[in-house]
Amino acid sequence: MSDSLRHAYNRLIQAGAAVSGAVFVFMMLVVSLDSVLRYAFNNPLGWVVEVNEYLLLYVTFLGAPWLLRQDGHVRVDLLFAYMSERTARRLTLWTSVLGAAACLVLCVFGCQSTWEAFVRELPEIKTLAIPRWTLLWVIPYGSLLLSIEFSIKAWGHWRQTAPAPTRATE
Repeated sequence: MSDSLRHAYNRLIQAGAAVSGAVFVFMMLVVSLDSVLRYAFNNPLGWVVEVNEYLLLYVTFLGAPWLLRQDGHVRVDLLFAYMSERTARRLTLWTSVLGAAACLVLCVFGCQSTWEAFVRELPEIKTLAIPRWTLLWVIPYGSLLLSIEFSIKAWGHWRQTAPAPTRATE
C-alpha cells in the first residue's frame, strides 16, 4: 500500500472515530435535556428516542474500525492461558481471517440492502419520515473498513506465525 493511500485510510479511520465520539456526546446531551424537560417541565422532546436509535447505528459502524485497530473490543482470552504461544498466535490469525470474511459478507449484503432502499425510495416511517438508505449506508461502509482492519491484523499475525525464510547455501 502506498504511503499516501495508507495515510488517507488512517485519516478515514480517525475521522470515523472522531465523528462517532461527537455523535455519542450529542446523544448524551439530548437524552439529558429530554430527561430534564420531561420531569421538570412535563414537556419532553418527541424525537430524541428515535433519533438516538438511528445514531447508535452510526456510532457503532463509524467507531468500530478504530476500536478494532486499538484492540479495544471485548475478547475472551481465558483459553489463551492454556495454549502455547504459537497456538494462540494461530488462533488469533484465524479469528482475524474469519472476522474479515464475516465483515465482508455484511458489507456485500449491506450494499445490496442500501441500494435497494435507495432505488425503491423506501422510507423509514416512525415519528420522522426519512429515506431508509440514509440509515443503512453506514453498515456497508463500516463493515468494509472493519474487513480491511481484520485483514491487516491477519496479515500481521501471519507474518508472526510464518516460518522465517531460510537462505539457500551457495
